[in-house]
Amino acid sequence: MRTLLQPHDLEFIITRLNALNGSEVSLWGKMTEAQMLQHCRKQIEMALGVIPTKPMYPRPIQWLSKITFGYYLPWPKNLVTAVEMVVSEQPEFNLELEKLLNVISDFTEAEQLHPHPIFGNLTKEDWGMIIYKHLNHHLKQFGA
Repeated sequence: MRTLLQPHDLEFIITRLNALNGSEVSLWGKMTEAQMLQHCRKQIEMALGVIPTKPMYPRPIQWLSKITFGYYLPWPKNLVTAVEMVVSEQPEFNLELEKLLNVISDFTEAEQLHPHPIFGNLTKEDWGMIIYKHLNHHLKQFGA
């Protein structure tokens, strides 16, 4: 499985992020590109503990969600998201892209990470795979 912790996979995601231009229309959902960038940044900030989270489900459900949606099943369009990652305002595209690229760098250097509200406790390797999967999902949303 691809992960932000592998240099080739990280470079691939960054290249795709840098190919965005702020004017693409989503293939599904309601977010703009700038909102998607902020949404993805918030996920990584949750991992870093910048945004505190609360569990959305009991531990057995978190474990099952992690195993199924975290690792094996592709994410469907319009999937439920954690409240901490909801974006309502319209951010500025270039600023959000810069912030996301910076927080990706912070993640790769981080030593301590925090639980995910849906998947629960994750190792850095788990986070690296899930963040990659999340970014990939939303880059596909905008044809990147």
